Amino acid sequence: RGSVKGSQFQEPLIEFSGACSGCGETPYVKLLTQMFGDRMVIANSSGCSSVWGGSYGLSPFKKNRHGQGPAWARSLFEDTAEYGLGMALGSQQRRERLVADVRELLEEVQSGAVISAELQSLLERWMEVVEDAEKCTVLQGPLKAALANESESSESPASLSAVKRAEDLLVAPSHWIIGGDGWAYDIGFGGLDHVLATGQNVNVLVLDTEGYSNTGAQNSKATPKGATMKMSAGGNKAKKKDLGAIAMMHENAYVASVSLSADVNQTVKAFKEAEAYPGPSIIIAYATCVDWGHRAGDKAMVQQQVQAVESGYWPLYRYNPDKVTGENNGFELDNKRITPDAMDSLMRNENRFTSLQRSAPEYAQMLQNAMKDEFFARHETRKRRAMGDEDLLEYLKKSMGEQVTGERVTVLYGTDTGNAEMVAKNFQFEFKRRGMKAKCLSLNDMPISDLAEESKVLAIVATAGQGEMPKSAVKFWQDMETFLETAPADYLKDTKFAVFGLGDSSYVFFNEAAKRIDEAFEKLGGERVQSLGLGDDQHPGRFDTELEEWSPDFYDNIEAPEPPQELSPPSHLVEILPVDDPKAKRMEAYVPAGSKPVQMTVKRSTVPEGYERAIDHFEFDLTGSGLSYEQGDSLGLWPSNPKKQVDMCLMALNMKGDEILYLRPIDSNRSVPLPEVIDVRSLLTQVLDIAGWPKRRFYEMLKLSATDAGEKEQLQKLCSKEGKAEYQAYADESYTYAELLQKFPSCKVSIGHLLDYVPDIKPRLYSIASSSRLRGDNVCHLCIIKNEWNATSGRSLTGLSTRWLSEDLHPSEVGNIGVRACVHPSAVTLPEKHSTPMLMVALGTGIAPMRAFIEERAAAKKDGEDCGPMALFFGARNRQEYSYEAEFDQYQKDGVLTHIHLALSREQKEKIYVTHRLQQNKKLVYDLIHEKEGNLYLCGPGGNVPPQVRQAVIDAIKEGGHSAEYAEKYVQEMQINGRYNVEAW
Repeated sequence: RGSVKGSQFQEPLIEFSGACSGCGETPYVKLLTQMFGDRMVIANSSGCSSVWGGSYGLSPFKKNRHGQGPAWARSLFEDTAEYGLGMALGSQQRRERLVADVRELLEEVQSGAVISAELQSLLERWMEVVEDAEKCTVLQGPLKAALANESESSESPASLSAVKRAEDLLVAPSHWIIGGDGWAYDIGFGGLDHVLATGQNVNVLVLDTEGYSNTGAQNSKATPKGATMKMSAGGNKAKKKDLGAIAMMHENAYVASVSLSADVNQTVKAFKEAEAYPGPSIIIAYATCVDWGHRAGDKAMVQQQVQAVESGYWPLYRYNPDKVTGENNGFELDNKRITPDAMDSLMRNENRFTSLQRSAPEYAQMLQNAMKDEFFARHETRKRRAMGDEDLLEYLKKSMGEQVTGERVTVLYGTDTGNAEMVAKNFQFEFKRRGMKAKCLSLNDMPISDLAEESKVLAIVATAGQGEMPKSAVKFWQDMETFLETAPADYLKDTKFAVFGLGDSSYVFFNEAAKRIDEAFEKLGGERVQSLGLGDDQHPGRFDTELEEWSPDFYDNIEAPEPPQELSPPSHLVEILPVDDPKAKRMEAYVPAGSKPVQMTVKRSTVPEGYERAIDHFEFDLTGSGLSYEQGDSLGLWPSNPKKQVDMCLMALNMKGDEILYLRPIDSNRSVPLPEVIDVRSLLTQVLDIAGWPKRRFYEMLKLSATDAGEKEQLQKLCSKEGKAEYQAYADESYTYAELLQKFPSCKVSIGHLLDYVPDIKPRLYSIASSSRLRGDNVCHLCIIKNEWNATSGRSLTGLSTRWLSEDLHPSEVGNIGVRACVHPSAVTLPEKHSTPMLMVALGTGIAPMRAFIEERAAAKKDGEDCGPMALFFGARNRQEYSYEAEFDQYQKDGVLTHIHLALSREQKEKIYVTHRLQQNKKLVYDLIHEKEGNLYLCGPGGNVPPQVRQAVIDAIKEGGHSAEYAEKYVQEMQINGRYNVEAW
């Protein structure tokens, strides 16, 4: 819930506020409730937010399904800060008392008092994480249930009753003082200043509407110079008070200035950081108001916020005292580059500025020009404050006309949700760790005119929507498109560049933004030092999969120095527990996060016995799992590592496997936490992907761990630029993590480092081969081929999951087998009506989703629905691999499947592939796709097939009497509109 995407999947705990249309205040409070609403305590000041917040007789705040929600109360302008401070102090005192009572209770138990083992274990775990709200939230439900079940008697521990009475504070409340600028800047400023000075852990949100909105739009100390409001009808003559600058003078408070519509990622980040900061925080939020009189009405409020930030009228920054070091002053400016001309446009659209321009043009010009100059001066001050010493020195030299020299890497990013920024800052950190100069900024903050001065540029670019630029790169790209029209071809002749994209292959324009920027840098004469990296969100490891392969080559290609040759401390403390340790009793069967229990009921081969390739049909019972699926969805299965690989690891670790581990995160960035207590064999069998293929960073870790001189030298060669061929040979041999530990026995790797360098086992996704409408909601079928290949040495290898499914699981012998599973939503778009024709192209086990589509149509036809034609083009080596042939023949007789065209490549002298069949049936393809506006679905291996199928469709449309340009555009529109779907691996 601490990210843009994650927060929007949380239920808002505010609704139907009754605020004015276009109100800029309510979106901030809604977002707060999505992030912290289940434990929020709000002290609200008088003003608009107190009216729509509840004092008009109806509260917009609500509870979640657990009965949790914001606790809200209001106070006067004059004492809101003190009111909220008192609430926070009261909660702190009560919670400190609860901690003391729990400690006393556990001490009584150690002295012989009796409580249930479950309650004791939960309280011990709670004491270990008492300052971590998220972990306390996880324990809160079980703890309350255990306390409720604990009966009291004369022999019960004395402190048990006290713990029960204070159970509402098992999770620390998130205290927020909320009010407008009339309170924070004016009437309640003294109290606010006092709260910041106390150092108390309380959060303040100032909803800055730049005037007393609730009482009729009078001016406040937040009103800008040159604006007309009540009590300043002739134009406000005073500067807008810089509340953030005053707050930062305390040097102990987290301070941020945000604008939700201008940069939602920055707003979410500020909320998250403020709440996590162990002291006072204040966030000043730009809140649009109908009193400003926007010419385009309340619908323009979003654009208004964007313009205010772009023009420099409203700043975006974050100051965190926890980040203050000798090299960092803790201040980050999030809108470094502004467009001064945009401020004139902003003022032209607001009546509070234009009314003075009409009544007193010259006076308005004087005041409003002064306002612009003051805002620009403040922006310049903030811009310099955000620079490190080296960057500031360079900036001052450039402003004085001096030549700037020196090598450095400039890391640029374009992001909407913050992922690209995170990756960019990780690169900046790594450069500095290697002793290189590096700076990091958004693409919008990089003027095109400065680009040629950069010797090395790395751009990390996400793609928004259907191939659009992300918000923090839009302005850069607008400038770039204009510049490219007249730019010299050698403009970036002295600049080396590389681009890495963050995209999603389920979209038509996959990584389009990154591709455009990569092409632009090339067109300007830049030297590409690394091919474009294409990170894919559809991969189980998301963009990290490609990034981990791409990054080492990039560092080599720019001749970056080696990183410090020392292992970083593990992110987890690992303790081996004695069997009789109380914490060892917490060990439970490992359950992968997000998984549900299902039963494998059937496994049968779809090919003749002894056939060269194993293809199996599986059936699962989903009863009681809560899982449900739609057409095109995938079932994810969590496999287990083979015993042979686990034993290799145990030997390398010099462990037996029954050792019980106690894992505590110290500096972990895992999205899914590890189990707290687990035995070593379970960790290696069910959690860590030791049978997977190592990335180069694992080799780097082994290099630093090796104690044998020969092994160390070999690993150094593998990790070097000169050793790329040897490294590739290791990759081609498909060595696993476990096999590398066996191959380099002198590498004494700790469990802690394995946790950091070996990824977790991810669910393997398989397209569902059944329709829940036909088979029933709790029946799910899969069709899976065993993934086998030979390594370069000739040894036979098998994929982790298909080996597990094929060799370890035999329901016909032992009965139903329990496995862990999840349903992964489809990335394909299905037609809204069954009357839409479907052209299906399947290769091998790509037949699975087609079977689901056909079964769905069969059920619809049986129910009397109007069903369109379905054509299946299926490709495989021979007929033995044509799974479900008898079923499909029957569906064809029943009129569900109207056309079947097989391409069995090895059943005749000349090889015939599915693309040949498409070319041979252009009239049918044209009729279904163009004339009847049907949908196309392709499922099977990637490579040449997807583009060849696409070309076959284009050729069919051309043969139908249309131009090549028309055919290309038609297929592209199909892709955009969800009529052309590809699932390839």
